[in-house]
Amino acid sequence: SRFEMAAAMKPNRLPAEPAPDIGSDDILQGVYNWVDSVPLSRPKRNIARDFSDGVLLAEVVHHHFPSVIELHNYSAANSVSQKEYNWKTINSKVLRKLGINLHEKDMDDAVNARRRAIE
Repeated sequence: SRFEMAAAMKPNRLPAEPAPDIGSDDILQGVYNWVDSVPLSRPKRNIARDFSDGVLLAEVVHHHFPSVIELHNYSAANSVSQKEYNWKTINSKVLRKLGINLHEKDMDDAVNARRRAIE
């Protein structure tokens, strides 16, 4: 299973580097198409704003790795503090199990709905 493959990878224990720019428009469109293929609880209108509270990220992870995340732990939020809590919790409790470690800057960019932060 995907979870077993991800669990077999060594978790990244080093501080994460900020994510690089995604690059070409073709790659960007591929990311949008991939996100659109995942059933989400609310429609994607503006990806930066829609993902800023971390809930849709939790849903994407749950779609691919349902045993790794419990969706009830993440609530829709407008406040920056709740958005930060959601992102930090996903990063430390969920993504870590998959060998992923988000950089603080990337999480801050996502919480603040900065352009291309999610992509």
